Amino acid sequence: MNSAKKLTKQSVNTTGGNKSGDEQNPKSRTAIGIIVGLGAALVILIGFILWEDLHPRLILTVNDEKIYLSDMMFDIYMTEQTGDYMDNLYRQNYGSSYWDAEAQDGQTNGEMLKDNTINAVMQRAMMYDEAIEKGYTLTEEEQTTVEDNATSAFDQMTADVKNRTGLTKNLIKEYYERKTLADRYKADWIDSFDIDDAAVTAEISKEDYRQYDIQYYYIPYKKTDENGQSVDMSDDEIKKAKEELGAAYDDIKSLEDFSTYIDNSSDAAASGDSAEPTATPAPGPKAPADTNIKYTTKSFIEKDEVSDFDTVLLSQIKSMKNDQISDRVLEDSNGCYIFKMVNNNSTERYDSECQNAITTKENEVFQEKIDELEVDKYLIEVNDDEWDKIIFGKTTIN
Repeated sequence: MNSAKKLTKQSVNTTGGNKSGDEQNPKSRTAIGIIVGLGAALVILIGFILWEDLHPRLILTVNDEKIYLSDMMFDIYMTEQTGDYMDNLYRQNYGSSYWDAEAQDGQTNGEMLKDNTINAVMQRAMMYDEAIEKGYTLTEEEQTTVEDNATSAFDQMTADVKNRTGLTKNLIKEYYERKTLADRYKADWIDSFDIDDAAVTAEISKEDYRQYDIQYYYIPYKKTDENGQSVDMSDDEIKKAKEELGAAYDDIKSLEDFSTYIDNSSDAAASGDSAEPTATPAPGPKAPADTNIKYTTKSFIEKDEVSDFDTVLLSQIKSMKNDQISDRVLEDSNGCYIFKMVNNNSTERYDSECQNAITTKENEVFQEKIDELEVDKYLIEVNDDEWDKIIFGKTTIN
């Protein structure tokens, strides 16, 4: 007993120098306590961080189905890819973030896209459940498309995105399987709505949306100066431009294919685009390599204000018959031209406007119907504690 006490005192005195064990022990115990406390706090903090990062995050429930963040990650990834593209353009034009810019009703673009994403997930969950209940299954063609889409999407992801999202090919495949069935059921459901297409499109004027499709060769009356600025040509330069296009008129008018006088492959190569390969050069005359003549196409409708052409010239163009080539070089303040009228009464734009109006009406009725369906048949709850932590623009991308 005595030797044990003596050994303890020796041990303490060795650590504490000349101070007695009675003076040193309380301070040692305090220091040890602080270290232990800090260690315990660190363990708790690490555990909390790991829990935040690794535990399944329940975002919403649709009836009995639990939808976790991992189930929505591909939706978020797809939205953020589009948003990232817009952000790059927005920064180039405005020098600030697209995500933080105000969209509407005080929301930022990031907040708007976030709302759109969770709403799309909710709707897809309901439409998928309805499809399964109605006995919908994937066709062989749909299964092949799902497999191809999943493979393509996964292969295009960077290692960083895969690491940040935890997405696998199987998770992406499941996304496409559910979406394919949900979309097919939604389309069939919309087709069953009693919508009078004729009434929806009655106010769209066929004459207002009459479309003109033209091809033309031209030389603009502007040039690029030594500073890279666009400037007006001099009178002498304008005269030479008209003479150059006039000298080419007979060759252009004789073309079997009106688009072949200018070789656009060199322009495509310079821009990095791939020119469409042809087995043999198109027959007919060709412009000199150093020509100033350009070629393009244009479509416009009756009610458009076509800024490319002056009013008088626009009237001349509209009076041309199908397949007619202008009988001379035409001119306005912007340049000189040789036109070909491809179609002076195309219904393409009118048909598009009608289809857009019908689609808008279908979406309105669909929203009404799915709201009724939710009230009658579904209980949807959003876990705001988890969803509020997600910031669009920072979840799957840096």
